[in-house]
Amino acid sequence: MPEIQKRPIEKYLDVASISEEGTSERYQRASSPHTVFTWWARRPFSTARELISASIDPERPAGESKVLDPFVGGATFPIAGTRLGVRMYGMENNELAYFSAKALLDISRSAGRQLQHLLVLEGRKVLDQLKSETGDLYPARDADNVICYFWSRSATCADCGGEMPLQKRPWLSRKSGRQRAVVQQRNPSSRTFDARVVEPDAGAVADSSAWSGRNSLRCLFCGKEYDREQTAELIRKASADKLTAVARLDKRKSFLAVADPQDHVTGGLAEKMIEEDCAALGLPLPDVEIPAWSGITNPTVYGHDSVPSLFTERQLAVTIRLCRILSERQEIWEKEYGEARSKAIAAFLSGLIDQLADWNSRLCMWISQNEQVGRGLSGPGMPMLWDFVETDPLLRGPANLYGKLDRIAAGVGQIPMPEDREERITRGDSRSMAYPDAFFDAVVTDPPYYDNLYYSILADCIYAFKRMALIGGFPEIFGEPRTDSTRELSAAPRRQGGSPEAWAYFSTGMTRVLRESRRVLKRDGVITVCYAHSSISGWSSLIAAYVRAGLAITQLWPMTVERTHRPRSMRSAAVNTSLVLVARPRDVVETTGEAEGPSGTDELVKAAVRRAAAAGWPDEVAATLAFVSAAEARLGELTDDMLSRQETVNSVCREVAGRIHEEIPGFSFSSR
Repeated sequence: MPEIQKRPIEKYLDVASISEEGTSERYQRASSPHTVFTWWARRPFSTARELISASIDPERPAGESKVLDPFVGGATFPIAGTRLGVRMYGMENNELAYFSAKALLDISRSAGRQLQHLLVLEGRKVLDQLKSETGDLYPARDADNVICYFWSRSATCADCGGEMPLQKRPWLSRKSGRQRAVVQQRNPSSRTFDARVVEPDAGAVADSSAWSGRNSLRCLFCGKEYDREQTAELIRKASADKLTAVARLDKRKSFLAVADPQDHVTGGLAEKMIEEDCAALGLPLPDVEIPAWSGITNPTVYGHDSVPSLFTERQLAVTIRLCRILSERQEIWEKEYGEARSKAIAAFLSGLIDQLADWNSRLCMWISQNEQVGRGLSGPGMPMLWDFVETDPLLRGPANLYGKLDRIAAGVGQIPMPEDREERITRGDSRSMAYPDAFFDAVVTDPPYYDNLYYSILADCIYAFKRMALIGGFPEIFGEPRTDSTRELSAAPRRQGGSPEAWAYFSTGMTRVLRESRRVLKRDGVITVCYAHSSISGWSSLIAAYVRAGLAITQLWPMTVERTHRPRSMRSAAVNTSLVLVARPRDVVETTGEAEGPSGTDELVKAAVRRAAAAGWPDEVAATLAFVSAAEARLGELTDDMLSRQETVNSVCREVAGRIHEEIPGFSFSSR
């Protein structure tokens, strides 16, 4: 049997350059395939490229290397590998992610390099039609060029009937010399509040909000107090969105208070359009419930418990009219360009639905520092916003669809299109793969991070509408009204019955994926996984899966490619650095003698500290490397039954973490 050679990733990885390039890519606004469709927690293409390149055999031409990504998600790894000339394959469970990856890797090739031009040509026709047909929804569109509408939730006091403003974010602009805020002043005679736009020096941003605590209210007219439960109940039954201000675009934005909402919103028209469009499409308005998970899906606490309820009637009307236009135009495209190109045009222009769902809902925050709109579906869950911004997406303001179309087309221009017609993306569960044994040269992936994101909840907010536009052309993907969350490999105590059950679900699922990856991997191949978490359970579940799957971690590399100022990162000093775990089947490692080396916790800690010092890495990185290595060694002493229990595995991992903390005091885990 020929000697098994180390892959480059087991010997050296320029983590400093990869981290720097990856972080730079994160902050760039340049268009890329990531701008075409919405997905979450995607790695930079530069990072994926380097990990794939270092994981394959350098002695073999890239075109002869087959690499699998068992968690395709946003298709970063398949696209990056295809650019290298590698034969990339991917699997995906979630219907929305599968469709996006299928479009990017397979459907795009049916249209070829003409696709970018066709998207611009046909996309502008779609948007021009959408603009024409939604004009009546925006009375101030043509006359006043109003690009943004600022809404604030208000409740009605159960005792006196007085208005109770729930405003928490009054600022419209914090740019130097342009500071503006919307304040609401009491009108005692009508027991209401009148909105005014003020400059800071023309009157402080007065606190006219009815909030008396984080989750409690006090009526500013009669003084009635509402505790947390009463507040939630009141808002569910007696509250509404109040239009307080608008932004008009001339040479620059100007902000105006709203005296009469009828100047800006046409009553009843949106509901009529929705009814007509649903009838034309032959589909009802999506009735997709949002799970009531307080702390994760907070709008459900206050009555927004379905996907449509996250949008105003006007936002819904625009989105569903776009779905209708895309659905009806597919027949025109098929006659003009043929079936394959027609499906490709429809698939990629459906990215406009992603943009509407993500950038124009009740979840979208106004960012006053730069006068822009923030994404509503940024994850990991859904916020409850008391103040949100609605845009006119057909004007040249923030998050407008014409700009989004240009970015979609530019992103499509960067999609690799190999000459072969082999379909590379498979819909399925990676816990049971259909590939033959020893088929791949490497497995490289970015799996779900335990409980960091609940993909299906966010995906439903896009999928439910995209289905209305695409079910005719892609019935095999959009047959069901929502994505199937039962197959999602995430630790969700509310789904699985509790924390121990959620831990076991994720760890056992990852064990099955890693076992299957081991089965389809060639004897000399490696499994490369990029992972990050800040809790004991997040790491213990994964490390136990490696041990149960019969894999040995042969190398660890730290990377920092996330946005460093994320709130979750700032709250914890634990394992915020992403780790690249390189593994081989344990029996292969044992035959090569690679398993020899330090095994005790103290020895592994010292080895990690020496390695980090030599590389110039901080103590936290040394602690992270030591923890994973020592935890793997300790868990390797347990039986499979013991490895399936959270309490047992976490106890061992806490002992390891405690010992490392003695050596490196800055090392800690979050409590969740």
